[in-house]
Amino acid sequence: MSYQVLARKWRPNNFSEVVGQEHVVKALSNSLDSNKIHQAYLLSGTRGVGKTTLGRILTKCLNCEEGLKSSPCNKCSSCEAINEGRFIDFQEVDAASRRGVEETQQLLETVMHMPGSSRYKVYLIDEVHMLSKHSFNALLKTLEEPPPHVVFILATTEPENVPATVLSRCLQFHLKNLTPAQLSERLIKILKEEGVKFDSESINQISRAGRGSLRDCLTIADQAIAFCNGKLTDSNVSEMLGTLPYDHVYSLIDCVINEKSNELVRKLKTISNLNVDYQRLMDLLLEALQQMAIVQISPESVSDLDLPSQEIVSLASSIEAEEIQILYQIGLIAKRDLDLAPNIGDGFEMALLRMMSFLPEDQVKDKTKKKEKKEKKDEALVNEDFKPSKEAKESTPKKVKSRNADTSLDFLDQKKWNSVFNSLQLDSGTKQLISHCSFLRTEDSVVYFSMPKDKLEILNGSHREKFQDSLREILDLECLIFFEEGEANDISPNKTKEKQKTKKFNKAAESIKNDPKVKNILSSLGGKVVESSITPKDS
Repeated sequence: MSYQVLARKWRPNNFSEVVGQEHVVKALSNSLDSNKIHQAYLLSGTRGVGKTTLGRILTKCLNCEEGLKSSPCNKCSSCEAINEGRFIDFQEVDAASRRGVEETQQLLETVMHMPGSSRYKVYLIDEVHMLSKHSFNALLKTLEEPPPHVVFILATTEPENVPATVLSRCLQFHLKNLTPAQLSERLIKILKEEGVKFDSESINQISRAGRGSLRDCLTIADQAIAFCNGKLTDSNVSEMLGTLPYDHVYSLIDCVINEKSNELVRKLKTISNLNVDYQRLMDLLLEALQQMAIVQISPESVSDLDLPSQEIVSLASSIEAEEIQILYQIGLIAKRDLDLAPNIGDGFEMALLRMMSFLPEDQVKDKTKKKEKKEKKDEALVNEDFKPSKEAKESTPKKVKSRNADTSLDFLDQKKWNSVFNSLQLDSGTKQLISHCSFLRTEDSVVYFSMPKDKLEILNGSHREKFQDSLREILDLECLIFFEEGEANDISPNKTKEKQKTKKFNKAAESIKNDPKVKNILSSLGGKVVESSITPKDS
């Protein structure tokens, strides 16, 4: 017999072998054991989590010759026929290729016929959301009141596209994505049975690359077995997936944290010579940073990590919690903007360099210098542009001291943002675009702005970087910027400028209309004042 891929060879044959779907298995098992069979089931979930597999197991449970129960024998002629795809009373339909109303009507014509040699006729309609509107309408009546010998099993990856009238006629079960730990456990068991050698890091990489899908995980494992010639290793699997081994990812983070700039540049140059998937590599960096944050908050959870715990603990102990959040936020924004870079590799390199630049060079050495700079800036913030209320004046020294200590951005609001905007050193194009921003809030060292959708689509990575650098220089504080889609409010810099411009224009227009000489000319010669020709003196 020809080679059979792992995903098909190790397809579960009963409910006890199904991985990660205990909530569905429990409900189906209980209904079968109590002989409460529904006329229609809807199984939803992403690709490769077990929708079709559960449908086949349910069919075997309904038609097993040993009786109606939740554990089919897999030995009788009915179970074997279903496993081999030749059971006459089990029809598996691909709705993606048979979505028309004619095909659906032909299918429904067979519903009234009694089963040939079993208890139930089972119809498994895969990707049911692909059926046309007319097909769904044709299916409704039969789905609601089918003959007692018929059971429908519908499977879909997009339950939101299935009409509510169909959903209301089915028992709905949503299958979960599998966790990396569940995928690793199943993969290890299969590879041991297959006699394939492997190491723990290669299994972790494959399980994470599966993205919650057991079928994808086993398909990648098949590819890895061929690529590694039957012996899976961390380095070979990384090369196949276009990523780096975890120890290389940790070394990149170590270079960023400890400001090993020369070593970082060398590593980035080495990476650029490899066939690396930079999007996936950024995912690995973000995963490592997230694990570092968890270890800092809950050190006892290190034993539950799927990553090498010793390196994670070492990295987590060498950086502050708020700095991890800064690095994570930079990574998230960089991942979104990687495709905007002239070269995706250059975009990744700039992201790491940006991470390094946002970390303090030497907290102890620069503490005095930073304090002096912040004191000067705080004095500037109490000028006429940032004039506090009478109540705030009494507490200003305390607030300034607090900002010096924790570099808080709490003092920034919409009014002060307008003043800060006027001081930004930007090119005219970038400044015009940023003028549409409205201040929203600050969280730690992140400043949130809203911007209309049409302007946000124009804003690119270069604009963001220029704006962020200029804002840091004006505030003399380390900060990140984040944009959300939303309409500009009435006191945004652009709207404020428009209001001032309109006010000056109205004043100039009123002055011309009330001018005696203009009135005399209009009354003697006739005519009118063309408003578009009016220009205020100070424009």
